[in-house]
Order: sequence, then C-alpha cells, then structure tokens
Amino acid sequence: MDDRMFARLRPSELDELTEDGYRRRRADDLARAFATPHAEPARPTEPARPARLARPRSRRPYFLMAGTLAAGLAAAAVVVVTTGGGPGPDPGGAVVASTTQGAPERVADARMFLLAAASTARREPADSGRYWYVNERTMQKVYNAPSEHTAEIKAKSAELPYAAYLADTRETWRAMKAGETGRRASNQDVAVTFGSPQDEAAWKAAGSPELADDKPRTADDAFEPILSIDNPSLTLRNVTKLPTGKDGLKRHLDDLWKRSPNSAGSGKAVYLWQTGVDLMTAPITPGTRSALFKVLADQPGITSQGEAKDVLGRTGVALSSSTADALTFRLIIDPQTAELLEYDVVEKGVPLLRVALADMGFTDRLGERPKD
Repeated sequence: MDDRMFARLRPSELDELTEDGYRRRRADDLARAFATPHAEPARPTEPARPARLARPRSRRPYFLMAGTLAAGLAAAAVVVVTTGGGPGPDPGGAVVASTTQGAPERVADARMFLLAAASTARREPADSGRYWYVNERTMQKVYNAPSEHTAEIKAKSAELPYAAYLADTRETWRAMKAGETGRRASNQDVAVTFGSPQDEAAWKAAGSPELADDKPRTADDAFEPILSIDNPSLTLRNVTKLPTGKDGLKRHLDDLWKRSPNSAGSGKAVYLWQTGVDLMTAPITPGTRSALFKVLADQPGITSQGEAKDVLGRTGVALSSSTADALTFRLIIDPQTAELLEYDVVEKGVPLLRVALADMGFTDRLGERPKD
C-alpha cells in the first residue's frame, strides 16, 4: 500500500528526468563502443530519393527473398561458415591505421555494441496493431537482361558482362489475425545503376538492353507467407511469444536449429545470423529483441566494420560475418534506436544484395503506414 501511495505522489517530471538520464547514458555507452571508424570500400549506390526514414520495425518474411538470386545465395550460405574472425578489424576492438594525421582510430567493438543495443532495445515501448507493415528498398545485382531471356543466351552466358544493379521499393501489410486479407505492393520506384562508368559504357555498347520491368504491382490475399525460411514453425503471431531472456531465447533457437530443414548443411553461426535478421524484422517484443542482441553478442566470428551508410543514406554501425567461400553477410544497425537499417550479401567485395528497411511497424488499416 505504501509503495502504491508513493507512486501516486511522485511528480510526473521525475519520469521525464529518468528518461533523459537514460538517453544520456545510452549515448555515452555507444560512444565507448565505437569512436571514429575506418572508411568502408566504395559500393554502388543509387541517386538520392525521397523516403520515409522513420524507425524501421520489421521485415520481410525471410532473409534472402529476391527471386532466383535469393535461392542461389541461400544455397551458398548453408554450405560452410567460419566461426573464427572474418575479414576486417578484430571483434575485440582492434586499432586500425589512421587515414588522416597518423593517429590510430578505433572501430566499434562488435560485442560491446551489441550489448549496448540490447539495453536500448529493452527500453523501447511495446506496440500492437491489426497489420504488420514493412517498407523495403531492395538493390540487387542483375544477372540477365529480361529482354535477352532466351535459351540460347542462357546457355552461352551465366551473367551480364557488366555490373548493373536493380533497385525497387516493396511494401507489405500482413494481417496479424489468421484469415484476414493482407497486401503486397512491389516494383515501385524502379531504378537501374551501374557499378562504374565503364560498366555503363559496356551496357550502352551492348545496345542498352532493358534491364528492369518498371510496372508497379499490387496484390491482396489472405495467404500467410513464411516468416523464416529456416524456421517453418515461426509465425507472425507466435513470434510475439518468444522468450525475453538471453538463456531462454538461446535454448529456443538451439532447438529450432536442430529442427530446421536447412540445418544439416549449415553451421550454427550462419543459422543464427540469418534467423537473427528474420527476427529483427518481425514483430517481436522489446524483451525478445534485447535477448537476441545478447545471443548474437556471444557468437564468435561477428566483426565490426565501423560506420557505414545504407542505400537510403542513413548512417549506422556495420557488423559482418563471413563464410569460407567468400560470402559476407552484413547488418547496418542504428546506434541510437538499435533498429536494423539494412542487411547485405557481399561476395569477394562485390555487393550482390542490399535491403534497406525504410519503415516498419504496426498499423490498423490496410494501405496505411505506421504513424510516426
């Protein structure tokens, strides 16, 4: 009784001061986790475009859903993974050479950053709604020109002789209640870019073939898509009931890994990495999101690449994990909100797929976006 009475008498300003103090501590924690990072290698980008840069909150149903490219990359990803350090700075916060005045710079310590993200994620407010909305900007490498899809061309060449990238925006409204209608809007704001001026010149020399279908498409249906290709038992509704403690979530993920249809050909590190992306872009609770960051923080082989920009121009901290066959999976995480900004697949330094989460969250009406 005394505790409840004291709570009623507590001035409301105290809550605001507490939150302000938390935010200041969060900034200090993140500042300790990373300082000035090293520059990242050049990547193909598309021209700046208007975008909703609200907090991202969910994702598409599975990690590599990008047509035949997705299938190929998923197959490659499950072959083998190294559990030691990948390319780039050591996960322990190794000092790298400075490119300015000769003073050493430090990049983000992957483990410290993930633990700071866990603290941030737990304090985010829980939310709910009728639909789970995701807005993605996807950029992927083009392997064949649609206008040249003939048996003869396919037999003669595995891919284009120049580097071209196709970008488009995709939106989904997925009903949280079984049987209700959802919506998919794809092929929006289509753009084609090239890896270099030389690649664009080679495309022109080839007759400037059409590389993209730019017709927007919208479809409504009551079909519930797969939430995670590695975890058929996870659904849009039961994912909200996942454990909120690190140990409990780790045990649950271990069990899912043993039952995964792809686990026989994949290492646990690859499984956790891809499932982590699936969960970061699903409507999991703040507690589960926090626990997930802690589980990832304990995994070997995750390295920090320092500060990086996503395809929408937002800045975050890049974390990566590499396979033995030169595939690198990368996440870009917002250091202030602990939300996933983008996930990438890179092969030998060449980006194959980049998916930026422009916006995600709950909404109560089909076709409407979450309110800021």
